[in-house]
Amino acid sequence: MKLSSELEAFVQSHLNLQVKISYPDHHGFLLRHKLGDCAQVLDVGTGNGTFVARLAEDHPNIHFVGIDKRRHCIDSCKTTKNFEAFQVDMFSRTSTFDFSQFDGFLMRYFLLHVDNAQKILELFKAKAKRPSRFWVIDLDWSQFTCEPKSETFDKLTGLVKDFCSKISVESRGGQNALPLLQKLGFQNIQVEHIPFSSKNIPIEELALYIKQEVLCYSIMSGRAMNDPETTELVQFIDKDVRAGKFKISYGMILLTAELTP
Repeated sequence: MKLSSELEAFVQSHLNLQVKISYPDHHGFLLRHKLGDCAQVLDVGTGNGTFVARLAEDHPNIHFVGIDKRRHCIDSCKTTKNFEAFQVDMFSRTSTFDFSQFDGFLMRYFLLHVDNAQKILELFKAKAKRPSRFWVIDLDWSQFTCEPKSETFDKLTGLVKDFCSKISVESRGGQNALPLLQKLGFQNIQVEHIPFSSKNIPIEELALYIKQEVLCYSIMSGRAMNDPETTELVQFIDKDVRAGKFKISYGMILLTAELTP
């Protein structure tokens, strides 16, 4: 989907906020699960590269590579001496990208947006070094919660599923990554749930992030900006969530797995 310059700027701003509020918890997860043992880490679907660039800054002894099939994303990456970015279509017959050089594979907000997740994981399993480490971080809408219960908040799950159906992705969510990893024979799988919530994120930043999520998914689903359901969700976040009337948790699942010799 080609974005207007105004919408592209909005998406970039949203990605930057995402990194700001998620980096401490997600970096901690990677550290707990052997990031430090890796020499070459591939960031799959790197977007604007903000998250992996920060990893590269914090881990100068690890070489990071970000790949994305979207040219404008790669052009927006700010590369460094230990962070490179390349435009790669993993299933192009003309691609010569060498996946066998990596012993770490990071997939943040990636499996939710592709319709061939199993083929991608099969490719990595076939090509990766041994031993190698995999990290999957994605939405888990089985963990979307709101206290007290709100029918308006429940519509957020429907919005995400609508987005998935528009881009021909099975509405699976990150929660279904676990059986997929098990099916394909990945080893030492571990799961953590670290939601975005007011317990670990200031309410103003959390409300802004969820509002931007609503707008992004609505636009990407082809809805009008004044779509009634989108408007209802935005007003709920701006008025009720910001005022502390509801405690919301935006579910995230974090999985790690290994391939051993």
